[in-house]
Amino acid sequence: MGEAASSSLIVEGRNVIVTEVVERAVAERPGHDTIGSIIEWLTGGARQIGSFARTIDELSWRLVAAGMPVLRVSLRGGTLHPQFLGAVYVWWRTSAQTQEIMITHEVADLIPPAQNPVVRVRNGEILRRRLEGPDARLDFSVLHDLKARGATDYFALPVGGAFGPRAYMAAYVTDRPAGFSEREIADLTAVSERLSIVADMNSQKQIAENVLKAYLGPNTGRKVLAGQIRRGSGEAIAAVLWSSDLRRFTQMSDQLPAERVIGILNDLFDLQAKAIAGRGGEILKFIGDGLLAIFPVNDPDEAVSTAINALAAAQEALTALGVLRARASLAGEPPLEIVIALHYGTVIYGNVGAADRLDFTVIGPAVNLVSRIEAIAKSLDLPLIVSDDFARAHGGNLRSLGLHQLRGLDLPHELFTPPVVEG
Repeated sequence: MGEAASSSLIVEGRNVIVTEVVERAVAERPGHDTIGSIIEWLTGGARQIGSFARTIDELSWRLVAAGMPVLRVSLRGGTLHPQFLGAVYVWWRTSAQTQEIMITHEVADLIPPAQNPVVRVRNGEILRRRLEGPDARLDFSVLHDLKARGATDYFALPVGGAFGPRAYMAAYVTDRPAGFSEREIADLTAVSERLSIVADMNSQKQIAENVLKAYLGPNTGRKVLAGQIRRGSGEAIAAVLWSSDLRRFTQMSDQLPAERVIGILNDLFDLQAKAIAGRGGEILKFIGDGLLAIFPVNDPDEAVSTAINALAAAQEALTALGVLRARASLAGEPPLEIVIALHYGTVIYGNVGAADRLDFTVIGPAVNLVSRIEAIAKSLDLPLIVSDDFARAHGGNLRSLGLHQLRGLDLPHELFTPPVVEG
């Protein structure tokens, strides 16, 4: 079957998410190796592997080929991400799989530091625990789990790197009855020290991707990371534009504490972001209490499906808003209402700004038009209005609102709304 890898998110729980799984066919695993060649590989060939989960998978099978009796190999490191504290890469000989697992910030609060081997190692401890016999010491919950899976010996140590002298935690487990020998512990220590080179490369890449995705969005972040950073560079693309805004935000800001206002905005942005991303769109920027998003149309034949998806996302967001509004009403807070405008057109998608401070965004008449439609939605007290260009691309059943003169535009535009709009 060859090597299989999946990058789709597999939710294992609120605090643990598996983001990649690697599994290699028996015929593709190394048959013979040495500790010396593994160390040499870690400083050379390992740096050419694009996925760090694949790197850990290759390392683990190389250790097996060198005669190391490993049952489980893992490496844990921190990252810079609004949701995740860090990542752990875990290989099991029994499942023949390596997983990349993202750990949320909340995990740090679940286990007292003294009972957390990760914290202990990141504070400089080297942990060696026999899991059977008279010297057995199972003082961490993970050790009970490992013993239940046949483990006999556990060895974990801090690994220094560019992010500090204890940037990572490497851990090795064996199921051999006698456990690891002292020579094997020394070899694993030497391998771990060289592992920091590729671990640093992965951490730097991961942090760059995380920050760009968090602040620019996955597609835009990918473009910037690929080198599209020169001011004035851009491309003309067809897209459905989404512009939304919270009504009566000034009144809400005057009536509620600042912390609550921020909480409401986050909730509003969350429900819109979920609907937008779920239908193939991407948020480009948050503008005060509003946002601008795009649904790119990569092929003219996709215009209809993209418009349908964008409209469905808007209706999903408005439905979710109804639940949020009910909670606000019970709390005696001002009513929550947003307006959403959709337009289909061509925009310039690229870098705009000062020489040393850029914004990767969309510009053009279509962007101005969708913002004008949003203003009309407020004046008509309708939660969702779309342009005539969007209506033509959509081709479905939409109710005409007649011709409207949009501020700054010479010709009036016919605007539309769905027959029934939630919200």
